[in-house]
Amino acid sequence: MKRIVMAVLICAVGFMGYSCATVDGMSDTTKGAAIGAGLGAIAGQVIGGNTAGTLIGVAAGALGGAIVGHEMDYQKQQKQNEMQRQQAVAAPPPYPDDVPPGQWVQVPGQWVNGRWVPAHRAWVPLNPPQ
Repeated sequence: MKRIVMAVLICAVGFMGYSCATVDGMSDTTKGAAIGAGLGAIAGQVIGGNTAGTLIGVAAGALGGAIVGHEMDYQKQQKQNEMQRQQAVAAPPPYPDDVPPGQWVQVPGQWVNGRWVPAHRAWVPLNPPQ
């Protein structure tokens, strides 16, 4: 009977951790820790069959889930930074009204002084000053 109560309690904790992890606005690190703690508790109880095994499972699961979630947060941030960089390069900068007539041209990516400059747009005046 004690094992059944413990198993039900651990499952409830796992489901609560999962439901808390699905709330919008939480970082993947927090979600991973919550899910990992719940799954670790279940695994610890199944493997160890005692409270010590359950607590070790909670700790290991939370740590592992937090590490995986942190990596997911990091990858999302890198992707967002790359998209912002591409948008900043693709959008023409605001110029005052006294800019000479000209046009935007697409410049292909190329090596400049040992550094790769990605494809971008550049303003080319129609009548450049002499």
